[in-house]
Amino acid sequence: MPDPQVRWWEGCVIYQVMPRSFADADGDGIGDLAGITGKLPYLEWLGVDAIWLTPLYPSPLKDGGYDITDFTAIHPDLGSLEDLNRLLAEAHAKGIRVVLDLVLNHTSVLHPWFQRARWAAKGSPERDFYVWRDDDRCYAEAPVLFRHFETSNWEWDAVAGQYYLHRFLRHQPDLNYANPAVQEEMLAVVDFWLAQGVDGFRLDAVPFLFEQEGSRCEGLPDTHAFLQRLRRRVEACGRDVLLLAEAIQPVQESAPYLAEGELHAAFEFGLTAHLFAAVARGRCDQLHQCLREAQATVPGCRWALPLRNHDELWLGDGHLVDASVIEAVRTGFPNAAGHWLNWGINRRLAPLLNGDPRPNTLLHALIYSLPGIPCLYYGDELGMGDWPGLRDRDANRTPMAWTPERNGGFSTAPDPLLVLPPITAPGYDYRVVNVAVQQQLSGSLLNWHHRMLTSRRQLTALRSGDFQLLESGHPSVLCYARRTADMTVVVAANLSAAGASTQLDLERWRGSRMREVFWGCEFPAASDAWYVYLPAYGFFWWLVGEPEVVAAASS
Repeated sequence: MPDPQVRWWEGCVIYQVMPRSFADADGDGIGDLAGITGKLPYLEWLGVDAIWLTPLYPSPLKDGGYDITDFTAIHPDLGSLEDLNRLLAEAHAKGIRVVLDLVLNHTSVLHPWFQRARWAAKGSPERDFYVWRDDDRCYAEAPVLFRHFETSNWEWDAVAGQYYLHRFLRHQPDLNYANPAVQEEMLAVVDFWLAQGVDGFRLDAVPFLFEQEGSRCEGLPDTHAFLQRLRRRVEACGRDVLLLAEAIQPVQESAPYLAEGELHAAFEFGLTAHLFAAVARGRCDQLHQCLREAQATVPGCRWALPLRNHDELWLGDGHLVDASVIEAVRTGFPNAAGHWLNWGINRRLAPLLNGDPRPNTLLHALIYSLPGIPCLYYGDELGMGDWPGLRDRDANRTPMAWTPERNGGFSTAPDPLLVLPPITAPGYDYRVVNVAVQQQLSGSLLNWHHRMLTSRRQLTALRSGDFQLLESGHPSVLCYARRTADMTVVVAANLSAAGASTQLDLERWRGSRMREVFWGCEFPAASDAWYVYLPAYGFFWWLVGEPEVVAAASS
């Protein structure tokens, strides 16, 4: 039985779904909620604990649905509230939680709030729903986030006769959270979706809710005060509801979101950057330091761990990670050349790694075993490719490949009606890289993920255990232990393209049986000078002293 004291998201695996690109149930060429519901048996088989749905709301779709015109409705392309309720009911019956994207920071310019604001008089309650100024010189230290699309955070509106603030694209005006009416409206939005029965919210762009001169306008005290109000509102519903922050900031700046009485978890994008840099350099010294810092700042399993998602692989301008990390990724992945967008790399995981399954499985083995909440982007379990040249970040958002049939089994619609074209590039063609084919191949990447997640579910130490880095004696080998009161798992991973032989200090477990998790292979008993060889991009998970759990995990 689950421990009633453990909240459902502690150690869970979240699977990110782009609803428009996942599965089309009605044949109109656009993925929908009914399509997701129909694929729940697949997600249950894969072994994920929750799905995160990117925005479902009515939108002109200039930014993938993050430009919203109604926060309390479903886009008609995707279905209806009844379809969402059916998805929630069937997902819950399978033990799968459903997390919605909640865009707090901004709306579409077509939202009724903005249309009222631009036509209303200066100083009126309607105008005060957004941030307006008579010139564009305010908040000059706030960086332009979409630097390939915008040159300023301000846009002139001829109807209003003023500039409005937009930290993202110009058609996404920032709400004015200094106005208490705005806060109440957004809390009412939360109440609405809680009443539908959703299990959590991925809070988009939380650092930018408030502004202050002389700052980057990120993570200000007023922002944290509002998030504490949000937490109290959510807890009043009487259920465990996840609040997950998207804050692309260093751990020291992200940590306040995880303070007592605020949010439950936050993405650790700095760790993602360090993982790629470690693979690029074949060394893990900076990764060691990143892991130490994250656990010292917020210990436990409260960091969400993505490798890729619907956005670019964010590296930043030197604020998120050190310039040497950015340079390592720039020079270490030739397939990133020509695909830089805003502050990162606009490629899916498999093409970024040149289709090599070894670093792919290594990186996933790390996020599945490090403390936190692993986040798996739809299609990455297959090694899906991308479509460079599509608008903005649509290159990473193409239809899921289900079968070798037309359109990859995503939709029966004629090709011109598809939301985006399926992948046909050599090495990633949907007729080869798809769920149906890979489920039949025991050695496929998909079946590897299935085995990993099955094993992880059995190994409670990897879901909720303490974390301790171990010295490996080799610059390319990362080694650590995850421990609960009754289980210990030791992990070693070689982040280099060359094999590595190293010595591990397992003195504290001297004499304990060491068995590899996936195949139950016997290793010598633990000692203070324990030697192991790891092939290029190789890794091991060893269960220390409990062989009966290995049998359950590897079955």
